[in-house]
Amino acid sequence: MKFLLKPQLDLRRGSRFFISQFKNIFFRRGMDTTHYGEQAERKRWARTGIFFVSGLVFWLVTFVVLIMSSASPPAAVVEQAWKALSAARRAQAQFYAPALLQAAENRWLQATAAWTAENKKLFFRRNFQGVYDLAQTTKQQAGRAESTAVTVRDSLQFTTVASLAFVKQKVDEFKTQFTRLPVGAPLRKKFVAGELLMLESQFAFQREAYLLSALKVKQAEAFVGSAGSDATKFLRAYLTKVPEWQRWAAETIDWSAQNGATAIVVDKMAHACYVYVGGKKRAGYSIELGPRWLGHKRQKGDNATPEGHYYITKKKSRRQTKYYKALEINYPNDDDQQRFAEAKAKGELPRHAHIGALIEIHGDGGKGVNWTSGCVALRNQDIDQVFELAKVGARVTIVGSLKSSPTLEPNTAALSNRPLNGAAHPPNASN
Repeated sequence: MKFLLKPQLDLRRGSRFFISQFKNIFFRRGMDTTHYGEQAERKRWARTGIFFVSGLVFWLVTFVVLIMSSASPPAAVVEQAWKALSAARRAQAQFYAPALLQAAENRWLQATAAWTAENKKLFFRRNFQGVYDLAQTTKQQAGRAESTAVTVRDSLQFTTVASLAFVKQKVDEFKTQFTRLPVGAPLRKKFVAGELLMLESQFAFQREAYLLSALKVKQAEAFVGSAGSDATKFLRAYLTKVPEWQRWAAETIDWSAQNGATAIVVDKMAHACYVYVGGKKRAGYSIELGPRWLGHKRQKGDNATPEGHYYITKKKSRRQTKYYKALEINYPNDDDQQRFAEAKAKGELPRHAHIGALIEIHGDGGKGVNWTSGCVALRNQDIDQVFELAKVGARVTIVGSLKSSPTLEPNTAALSNRPLNGAAHPPNASN
């Protein structure tokens, strides 16, 4: 029994031994395999991490290099260009150098547009060289616009001062020479327009608006020059009769000397009345005439003082006239009526026009203006003396002027040396 049981025990022991050995070998190999796998996995992750970090560092370095090597915007040059443009505008280049300023502003717009376009690109693809060039061009052109504007403005300021002085001189001359002359309305309107433009030019100059001032003074010069030219032509044409008027006056004085009588000569241009007794000047007086005294009286109501040879037809005392005292003359005479008829026949006067009458030398003068309806007005103390000297029939000669302008002097002298034919005096003239 014991013999039989011993082998069984040995067999069981052997089985357990092999089983235990197998388990040891089997589980040890599994453990070894797991250990080796973990190490491989760790190595694999290590390699992946190294690759990822290396790539990250590479791209980071690349990004930094791109940033460092990318183009920077030319902010300084652009700012300088803008300041140059501002300086040109302050110098009013838009008025005095508009073409140059416009060119600079166009370049500025191009520069800002180019800068905006570059900013829309990726930073490493930007190129601001075009912006830089345009900004530089803007700065240069704006500088030229500023310097040109300053030069033109200074020059314009100088020439405007000279032009204003010239026009003012012409205005003063016109006032001196023509203010007292009853020139036509169109001519006077030209002068007034010129004077107003001159004042506008002065006001613009005070505001430093030199361009406007120069324009206004140029227009003023044209108006004043035209008015002065027209007035001069009119006056010269009028004064061509001076030789004839001088003959009239000489004839009247000669008549006074031959008859020992009183004669009166009225010089409308000089606004003077001269009294001769026996061919000698006794006195001279200031006079006032009609508002449109320049030229011969043509019709009733034209407020012009007639020109010609006349004589006193009636002496009026204070009770017979509203003008203190008066000496009525024989206007219209035969020559006046003939001229009136011819003018009417030519259509120069309306068909219903009348020649007028009742021209006098009377008192109530001294008003300082030409106010009569064509008569000759003296101050009351002066008319007293003339009234005392002049008798009915006394010769009265009214002329436009006894003096001519310098340009007409040669012709005047030549004509005035002609012998006088003598003038017919009124019948029954007496002193």
